[in-house]
Order: sequence, then C-alpha cells, then structure tokens
Amino acid sequence: MQEELLILIDLTLVLLFAKGLEEVMAFLKQPPILGDLLAGILIGPTILGLIHVTHNVAVIGWFGVVILIFLAGLETNIEDLRKYGREAVVVAVGGVVATFSLALLVSMLFGYSWLTSLFIAVILAPTSVSVTVATLMDLGILRSHVGEVILGAAVADDIYAMLLFAIVSSIVNYGSVKPEAVAHIAIGLAIVFGGSYLVYRSSKGFIERAIARSHLAGSLHIYLLTIGLILATLSAYFGLSPLVGAYFAGLALGSIAHSHHLREFYELLVHFISPFFFVYAGILLDPWSISLSIEPSRLVCIVSSIVLAGIAGKVIGCGLSAKLVGIDTRSSLAIGVGMMPRAGVDLVIAVVGLTTGVLSMDLYFSALILIYVTSLSTPLLLHMILSRR
Repeated sequence: MQEELLILIDLTLVLLFAKGLEEVMAFLKQPPILGDLLAGILIGPTILGLIHVTHNVAVIGWFGVVILIFLAGLETNIEDLRKYGREAVVVAVGGVVATFSLALLVSMLFGYSWLTSLFIAVILAPTSVSVTVATLMDLGILRSHVGEVILGAAVADDIYAMLLFAIVSSIVNYGSVKPEAVAHIAIGLAIVFGGSYLVYRSSKGFIERAIARSHLAGSLHIYLLTIGLILATLSAYFGLSPLVGAYFAGLALGSIAHSHHLREFYELLVHFISPFFFVYAGILLDPWSISLSIEPSRLVCIVSSIVLAGIAGKVIGCGLSAKLVGIDTRSSLAIGVGMMPRAGVDLVIAVVGLTTGVLSMDLYFSALILIYVTSLSTPLLLHMILSRR
C-alpha cells in the first residue's frame, strides 16, 4: 500500500498546487499554464522537493498533452485563414523563418551541436496567442483587421510549427540525415497526412453515421478521441512525435466537433489532465545542476540571447511581413508583438528535447524564461501600441 499511497499523494499535490496557482494567474489575467509551471517548480527539486514518483506524473501528463494537442487541432479554424488568408500566411511564414533562423544562429554561436540548435529553433518557432486574444478582447478589437490577421497567422503558425517539429524530432530520433532515415520520415509523414485526409473526407459521412449507430453514452466524444489516439500512435510508430498525429487528427475531425458542440467535453478533460504535464515540465527544471556545469555569466548570456531571439524573430519577422503586404506601421508592430507569446506547443517540444537528452538544462531554462517574459510583457506592450489608435 505504501507505493499506492505515495502515488496518490503526489497526484493530489500536483492538482492542489496547480489549480491554486492557476487561480492566481487567472486573477492576474495570465495564462493558467504559468501557474502549472510555477507549481512544478515549487514542488519539484528546485524548491520544496515534495514529489516522489515523477514517472507517474509524467505518464498522466503525456496522455493529457496528447489530448491537449488533439483539442488544439479540433479548435484550429481554417476559416480564420480565409478572410485575411494571404496576409495571415505571409505573416506566419515571416515569423517562423525569422525566429527559426535567429535561434539556430544563436545556438550554434554558443557552440551547441546542430541537432540541439535545430531543436531549440523549433521550440522558438510556435506562437501561443491566448494572451494576445484576451488583450484584444479587452481593447474591443479582436475582430478588427489586426485581430483577424493575428488569428489567421496563429492558425498557419501552428501548422508550420508541427511540420517542423515532425521533421526535426524525426531527425533527432535517427541521429543523422541518412537516406534510409529520410525515407522513413517521409513514409511516416505520408501515412499520418494520408490517414488524416481520409479521416477528414469521411468525417461527415461514414464516421459520423457509424458513431450514430452506437448504443453507448458519450460514444461520439470517446470515438473521436480514440481516432486521435490511433493517429498519434501511428505517428510515434514511424518515428514522428505522437503529437503530430494527434494535431492533424484533430484538424481532420474539426467539422464534426464544431457541428456537435463537443468543445466543452474536451476542454473539461484537458483542464483536469493537462496540468499534470505542465507541472511535470516545472518539476523537470533543476537550476542547481546548471550552476555546477556552467558559469553564471555564460548562463546569463545564453538565456538573454535565446529570449531576445524569440522576441525579435516574431516582432521583426511578423511585423515586417505585415508591412510588406500593405498593413500600416502601427498595426504591423501590433501584429508582431501579438505573435510574440509562447505558452503551449513550445513547452511541449522543450520537454521532449530535455527528456530525450537533446536539450541541456540551460537551454530548457531559457525556454521557460522566454515563456514567462513573453506572456507577461505582451499585454502591456499591446495596450501601449493599440490604446492610442
């Protein structure tokens, strides 16, 4: 019974600390994920050292993050790309290319391997605009030109980021770019995309009718999630991250989810289970080990450079791209700043990198600092730029 007791204590501590600090962040109008991360830092080895069985937290957390990414796919509204499609796509490409290039350059200048540099570049590529959306809603301009371009660019940005993650994580798994590795990656991507496309094409016909014949309560919710898990498993089998399959499965099933109003069910599931992952992400941080392996001055330089690369890549890349498609200067700056926050997929990729040994603790620490800096500064900057319009 002792082992079961320790597991239950750990899981209970995770939920208590996570939900308590999520409440604090919600009160401060910040993303709940910041509370989850802080909870992990508090109860992990960084401060209190209360968690005994991190493996159990990790298993539940990874299952939760697969569901979270599946939900992200379900909620990705391709319609957001249509009204300002060209502008949104150009803005997203500009941000991803600039951020990826800057991060790759900075990492290699500090002497990290090209695989590690690729991975940190992929971490910095995605955007999480939940903070931006809340700020635009406060200003009453979420559905303005600026808001629409940001929403559309965020959709395209997520798709680009998942594709980059699929390719880079596969290269990391194989350790090199050999012909057989490239072939295996290509086959895996083809199967995942082909499977997602088949699901998309049959979602409003065969799949919906088959589920409608079920005699089980909640069958629609469960079977859609099962399809997502199948594609996630297929993705992992072919050397890709399971998150790639989960995301594109959600993208393919989005029309069913929207028409049957399933969002509340999946959101409830995510709110309960995903904190385990983000708390686990905080538990993984061990700053004391950094102090033993790297000089403080070098650590400050690395963290500052990564944070600056993450901010500059989005502000300059997205902002200049917006300017190139004819958007005025102030709005272009607002779009660049609005695409700046990180607090989602980037953290998931960082955890993958740390747990597989590709990322060192100092780079992982840099990613966490970037998340906090961009999430906390974006609302203030957007208010400064847009409140005087």
